[in-house]
Amino acid sequence: MYLLEVALPLPLFKNFHYLSENFILPGVRVVAPFGKQKIVGIVLKIESAMQGLLDPSIEYKEIEDVLDPLPLYPPKLFPFLEWVSGYYQSPLGIVLKMALPSGVFRVPARRIYLTKAGQKALKEGSLPRAFEEISSKGMGLKQFLKKTKIQMKKIKNWAHLGLLELKTEIPRVKIPVEVFYRLVKSPPSEIAKKILPLFNETDEVPEKVIKEALKAKEIKKLQEEGYLERVEYPKMRKITLPLEPLRNYQLTPAQQRILRRLISTLKEGGYHPFLLYGVTGSGKSLIYLELVKEALAQGKRVLFLLPEIALTHYIERLLFHHFKDKMALLHSALTPQQRLSEWMKILDGRASLVIGTRSSIFAPIENLGLIIVDEEHDSSYKEENLPCRYQARDLALVRGKMEGALVLLGSATPSLKSYYYARTGKYELLTLKERPFVKMPEVKLIQNKKFKLITQQVQMEIERSLREGKSVFVYLNRRGYAPLVKCEDCGYILTCPNCGIPLTYHREEDFLLCHYCSLTLKARILCPQCQRGKWRFLRFGTERIEEEMQKLFPEAEILRFDRDAVNSEKKLNLLMERIYQPSPKIIVGTQMGVHGHNFPQVNLVVILRAEEGLFLPHYKAHERTFQLLLQAEGRAGRKDEQGKVLIQTALPDHHVIQQALNQDYEGFFQGELLNRKKYGFPPFRKLALLRFIGISEEKLKEKALEIKLNLEKLKEEKGLPVEILGPSPCPLRKLRGFYRWQILIKGEKYSDLKPLLIYLKDLLFSGLKLELDIDPEDLL
Repeated sequence: MYLLEVALPLPLFKNFHYLSENFILPGVRVVAPFGKQKIVGIVLKIESAMQGLLDPSIEYKEIEDVLDPLPLYPPKLFPFLEWVSGYYQSPLGIVLKMALPSGVFRVPARRIYLTKAGQKALKEGSLPRAFEEISSKGMGLKQFLKKTKIQMKKIKNWAHLGLLELKTEIPRVKIPVEVFYRLVKSPPSEIAKKILPLFNETDEVPEKVIKEALKAKEIKKLQEEGYLERVEYPKMRKITLPLEPLRNYQLTPAQQRILRRLISTLKEGGYHPFLLYGVTGSGKSLIYLELVKEALAQGKRVLFLLPEIALTHYIERLLFHHFKDKMALLHSALTPQQRLSEWMKILDGRASLVIGTRSSIFAPIENLGLIIVDEEHDSSYKEENLPCRYQARDLALVRGKMEGALVLLGSATPSLKSYYYARTGKYELLTLKERPFVKMPEVKLIQNKKFKLITQQVQMEIERSLREGKSVFVYLNRRGYAPLVKCEDCGYILTCPNCGIPLTYHREEDFLLCHYCSLTLKARILCPQCQRGKWRFLRFGTERIEEEMQKLFPEAEILRFDRDAVNSEKKLNLLMERIYQPSPKIIVGTQMGVHGHNFPQVNLVVILRAEEGLFLPHYKAHERTFQLLLQAEGRAGRKDEQGKVLIQTALPDHHVIQQALNQDYEGFFQGELLNRKKYGFPPFRKLALLRFIGISEEKLKEKALEIKLNLEKLKEEKGLPVEILGPSPCPLRKLRGFYRWQILIKGEKYSDLKPLLIYLKDLLFSGLKLELDIDPEDLL
């Protein structure tokens, strides 16, 4: 017998021990009894169940089933998961559940089969006639037990005698593929005229393009005669960019200098953190590409993290073109079974390059030599919804250190924390301050103290760009038609009953929407206060800007790029195809349109309400606003000619607006750093946020005060140099029908916070929920 230590996906800070007759490798999934239920867990350790190891006071249960022939998670990576569990104060079983593809902890259905010995026994009458129900393809065990009323204990005995076989069958799903055709030799002249031009710029042409030129019978004949070769590659997702990625490119001297430094370090081996600070359009992606090539040539494997797959078209397509046969993809567009298929591809060593969003930091990659985190400043790297609220960028550095890998963080607007660490020597700083072929855009300030929708000067500049056959990107980080809806008679402002936040009017659907809980109301309702229904729509969002642009420029093509217009991959695909058409257009977008996009022909960017977001009650409000403004500016003139940016604002003298106007990252960094130090925020202090959530605000306040007193007492007992702020209502006091209060803890080091965190992790109260967030990025 063997004694197994098993992690179960339960919110409990302990592992459980079971017995097994067979040796089971750590990392394998097993079905274990837990109370009256069965739960899938992961084996962490195994040892011989010698009498001295067993606790006589415990009645050990046996494992019921083994689900994998080989580990689903490499035991070598257990220390990394244990570090995550300890740092974020989250149970190891919950961390494993979060790390592995969804669905793997579901107890799979089992099938029952008759063996040859069982078939013989059935004929001889040694098995009940009920087993005649089982065909050669077997039968679902649950269905068989229900139908025959035979006890499971007897089934196990017959299985032990070799008459029956119980199998846990996990369905295997093929990952979606993209089909391309490769030209092997020149076809007959009448066909050559149709397809040879398609291969002028590329070796492989998508099936969709070939089918537009030839009939299906012609394609099949060309294949059979050896003119065309059909090839399949794993599909990144449903989007196919119409833009052909770079093929023949040459690095600038500045890019070559940085690449040489990175390759030299890669060859040395070991953990080395770098921050690549390169302005928008400076060619960071080409450095990534060459570095990945070098890592793969050295036999190392690569993890490439992106903030959101849907927002990073260019780099995605670039990598796909060069490494499609070596890639595995982990992203939200895959079904659970498809994600498991990609997971197994990584586990089996068939993929040398793994690309994905934040959860990919847990990918089962061994021999990891390089981790790239693109757009490292992006808030999407922080998990905000799961119990373990990890920051993937930070975990990339932890994993790199544990596995001796080079970690490259890249951004045109680095997070203040990363840039501070680079300036103080914790990371090595690499900089690209210029674009290779075109100057940085000219940026002008347009004062809008009267809060006009579009000023006359902005309108004239848009007209000029359209006349010259160029495109315009209009940026406003506010979707919908009107963010405020006010009763004209009594002044009442419509708010969400669940969240207490003003409802946004969406004209296209003619409804009122809460952007937090998604509550939807008909727009034509009576005022709850005066029972009249005359509403005034105040302020403006992208939908209103789109309408205004259609009035001002009726001949222009207007496209809207926000989460309302693009709420599926199909719509995103259609929108991108229209954006890349060589015709002048106006693109109206939110922050969704400023990440990683390389819009062709856009030489003018207009930023409306540049002050949006500056006054949120959050220590990162200025940083995020500044980053978004610079990212939006970076969409202008990236290819052939210097672009132009117009910043329209009612607060022209605000220091963040002025620094964005001058594209002065260094000035912003120095000023913001002084504020962070003065008020005790990262990178100078570590933060932990305890949030209380419940229906009764009075009970929340009572429990929060009780916890505050206990924390203060513990702080005094242990002499901890920490600051405990609160309890106080969250800035967003009510969300989705629940009240929210919070306590913020500040300390010089994580070790100062840890005794308090250990106390907090075991707190349980009926009627309210506690959320513990280490290194919170959002205090709202």
